[in-house]
Amino acid sequence: MPVSGRTVDRLSSTVLFAGFGVLTLWAGISLINFSLETKFHKDFLMRWELTLQRYNKEGGRWPHFSGANHVAYMDHLTQCMANEGTPPPSSNTPRAYMYRLKRWGWQEEHIFLLCFSNRMVLYGISEKTLMQMDQWVDGKTPKERRRFTGKRSRDGVSYVGVLQL
Repeated sequence: MPVSGRTVDRLSSTVLFAGFGVLTLWAGISLINFSLETKFHKDFLMRWELTLQRYNKEGGRWPHFSGANHVAYMDHLTQCMANEGTPPPSSNTPRAYMYRLKRWGWQEEHIFLLCFSNRMVLYGISEKTLMQMDQWVDGKTPKERRRFTGKRSRDGVSYVGVLQL
């Protein structure tokens, strides 16, 4: 039994409109995710970088890092920064050095920032965030002048990024 022309037209129109709908939805989600990544970079990382450079310039006192307790070290550092007139930037979590990056369609990232006088170490970032950070920070510079590097962490899922100040 042959299919009528009207049925073919309706079916092709439905497929075409559904395709445009899916494409629009995909583009919208990509735009939202890009804005969330940009917010993380500009409102969190860049502010931390500027604050740490200012803290160094003003002769801020850096606590001793034993390597044992990262949270206690960062709590002490943020307290020292606040006491010396250079408060740490805010975050979207209760602790200024932790950030929660939640993209649509991706697993939520809980990012921990460990700061030193010459570098910032980011724990818990995804490969997508690592690649985006590398592109924003280094662009297409030669490998000798790279400010941002990263490697897979011990858990085998997330990555650790290092941003040189």
